Amino acid sequence: MNQFLKMTLGVCLAAGLAFSAHAGDAPMEITGATTVDAEGVITLIETTPNLVILDNRSVADYDAGHIEGAIRLIDTDINGEADIAAHAADKGTPMLFYCNGLSCGRAANAAQMAVGYGYTNVSYYALGMTEWRSLGLPLVTN
Repeated sequence: MNQFLKMTLGVCLAAGLAFSAHAGDAPMEITGATTVDAEGVITLIETTPNLVILDNRSVADYDAGHIEGAIRLIDTDINGEADIAAHAADKGTPMLFYCNGLSCGRAANAAQMAVGYGYTNVSYYALGMTEWRSLGLPLVTN
């Protein structure tokens, strides 16, 4: 991520615009995964060159705006380990799962599946696009 993105995030957080979590349908934490916020996502992107970012939302949501470099893989299309292995064959590959946030739950489902298949470097962006958009962070559109 570039310096502008870091500065934008810092300004938003300093201004108190960070999304506050409300109880939703999805858990804030997944056993076996590391929960990250927007700042954590940016850090992962900047420091992990082989990071696989999986957007677990619908085609329409993905096309309307996704994190740069994200691959769309909705949780309902994961029918077995091979569906994740198509994007991360090595179970130690760093992976980030996100969706529309706590009210969505798709990233939670996908991250739980990855952990269940034995993936060991799973990050879960629980607040997802709800927080990302509230902070005005950049999106790629199709």
